[in-house]
Amino acid sequence: MSKHKKKSCAKDAKHKDSEQESKKHESKQRERARALFLNGETGPWAKKLAEAHDEAVQNQDAQAAPTNCAPTNCGPDYSAPTSIDLVADPVLHAISTRRSISKVGPETPNDSDLREIIRAISSVADHKGLCPWRFLIIRGDDRLRLGAALDEAAGEHRKPGQVNEKPLRAELLLALVSSPQPNPKVPDWEQHATAAGAGHLLELALWQAGWGVMWRSGTLANAPAVRRLHRLSENELLMGWFYIGSVPEAYRARLARSTRPLPDPEQFLDTL
Repeated sequence: MSKHKKKSCAKDAKHKDSEQESKKHESKQRERARALFLNGETGPWAKKLAEAHDEAVQNQDAQAAPTNCAPTNCGPDYSAPTSIDLVADPVLHAISTRRSISKVGPETPNDSDLREIIRAISSVADHKGLCPWRFLIIRGDDRLRLGAALDEAAGEHRKPGQVNEKPLRAELLLALVSSPQPNPKVPDWEQHATAAGAGHLLELALWQAGWGVMWRSGTLANAPAVRRLHRLSENELLMGWFYIGSVPEAYRARLARSTRPLPDPEQFLDTL
């Protein structure tokens, strides 16, 4: 191998090592910031970490931005610094740290807690204020009734004494029903979207209040037997069930160690 090639290989290896070291450092910063998020601490140190990360991303965007395109097709302009603080803002903090928890604990919010949470999420964007959704509380033996309806829908025949245990994975389930109201200016699809928005706000509100939740649906959600159990009218849709309970300590510990990044937001942004 020539001296020139050897020098080139050595330079490339050194560059790769430098990049890997930089990525490790950045990952540790994010990990420390996440730990602060989970502990509810939003002091200057955490904010400084977030600002440093934002500045690095902006610099990277500025270097990668094309310089020879017309203003109408360059895409979003990220050159202006952001005023958004994911660390200090409690709403953004809850949004960015929310996770679906498949195995929740036995403790649940009481019905009065649920009423207040539903009151809060009623601020969801709702064209004409039609409130096209409702929730059904499912506890105790009602979960067995749901299991039986799911078995009927699936054509499942169990032995005496056996039950469908899927609805028993949580002590509390909330069924979300999209219930469109007659209005010539608001089509059903838009009202279904509003109901889905109420469901997402419910998840976020429960998470912020300290509860774990998993939104489950499935192909049998709107089968005749399941619809009959939930007393759905012809134009209503069952949009699934929220399995609600406490967050197990083992999951909290695993979440604290997690370094899974949020998706790259640029993939969701463009201009006309």
